[in-house]
Amino acid sequence: MAGAAATIRTGAGVTSFRADGAGPPLFLLHGLQVGQELFDGLRAHLTSSFTVITYDQRDRGETVFEPSPYTTDDLADDLAALIQALGYARAHVLGTSFGGMVAQSFALRHADLLGGLVLGATSRAPFRAERTAGPVADLLVALERGDEARARATLAHLVPAATSAAPAEGASVRVDRGNGLMRRFAATRGFDTRGRLGEIAARTLVIHGREDAAVPVDDALSMVDEIRRADALLLAGCGHAWENEHPARAASAITAFLSDPCQLLTTPVRCDV
Repeated sequence: MAGAAATIRTGAGVTSFRADGAGPPLFLLHGLQVGQELFDGLRAHLTSSFTVITYDQRDRGETVFEPSPYTTDDLADDLAALIQALGYARAHVLGTSFGGMVAQSFALRHADLLGGLVLGATSRAPFRAERTAGPVADLLVALERGDEARARATLAHLVPAATSAAPAEGASVRVDRGNGLMRRFAATRGFDTRGRLGEIAARTLVIHGREDAAVPVDDALSMVDEIRRADALLLAGCGHAWENEHPARAASAITAFLSDPCQLLTTPVRCDV
């Protein structure tokens, strides 16, 4: 299947996606701030074994939904609608960072559509109280209280490019981007899958960079402990952006894991290049 930008109606919205390669479908779920372009490097190493589908979640890229609040569960339902709209009965799913949160929700809500699961650089409860401090905590508190002015000011501090002043002709676009990013932050409110991941029956590979400064390695290992059929791929020399730091080595392990239903990695694999 040739890779080209396309759109398709998915429930109440229109989703922008791209499909490349041939083989079993593998959907890649991007993080909080970046759209499907996050996977431009990794995609090339997967297309010989899979039909790789990347897409823009709500408030990213060319995907269009009505501008209203949503949760990671809603985003998981969007993915289910996309899989079905593209005519697949089941699909492998890979989510990284925020996308890993959506992938967890998807696995819990749509087990019937899930083949293999890959969770990268993510956590069961990334914004739990003991881990959150500073402006991220301020933003989450403001969102919880419905204090839009404080939330917008805090977001401007966190991500100036999304909310800074723009020329008059582009002002509405810049404001909408800021609103969209705030909705995406708001979708993380209350996200906590601790005690629930044991419900996931799918074979699961948890990928984590050993030098990830955003999400501790212990968060990844705790998911492996809870998911019944999970194993870990720990990448040496990698941080939070593992999919772009060592895409070929990561893709090789992902392909081996998803392509052999009898194979489980029994020890963490290290990427030393």
